[in-house]
Amino acid sequence: MEQFLDHGSGLPTQDNVHQVAQRIDPDCRVVYVDNDPIVLAHGRTTLDENRNTAVVSADMRDTDEIFGHQAVRDLLEPGRRTAALFVSVLHCLPDTGDAEDPREVVRRTAERLRELGPGNLMVICQLVSDDPAIRRQVTELMARSTGGKWGRVREKEEVRAYFDGLDVLDPGLVDVIDWRADPTAPLPAKRPEEWVEWGGVARLPG
Repeated sequence: MEQFLDHGSGLPTQDNVHQVAQRIDPDCRVVYVDNDPIVLAHGRTTLDENRNTAVVSADMRDTDEIFGHQAVRDLLEPGRRTAALFVSVLHCLPDTGDAEDPREVVRRTAERLRELGPGNLMVICQLVSDDPAIRRQVTELMARSTGGKWGRVREKEEVRAYFDGLDVLDPGLVDVIDWRADPTAPLPAKRPEEWVEWGGVARLPG
């Protein structure tokens, strides 16, 4: 990938997206999107001298604002391979059944990503559990911790629906601990967890 659009990026830390990507390719472009004032201030200070990286103030649900932002238009060039990241953020969004629903946010982002060219990727993962009691308990805990500003822990099938119309790449939709740089490496043995970060990497068809 030559360009990354990281939604709900949080505070830049050691070995964040731009550090890993630009270590491999110094010309790789990275745009971080967040609406937390502390995240924005810290990110802009930290990344001020990095000409291939930008921090954009926007809500990840506002696809038009993100793709219309001047920094995004300047950095993300059509024709360059691009990945949109929704890593550990969609469980922050409630199920609204409207334009702000996480499935709709993913769909709109995929549409705009197609406009940049073929072969682009979506990287999506979120908290899941197959146990209804665990889903309820963790959702309630996080809602209390965030003053009610929280979505919910979901079932795997709900997350699978994010990938409708996309071509999921190996190793498929899995616990993110199974993501690895070498696709030929065997998956590590591990015990089942009550709740995990679950998702995958998918290519836009066409």
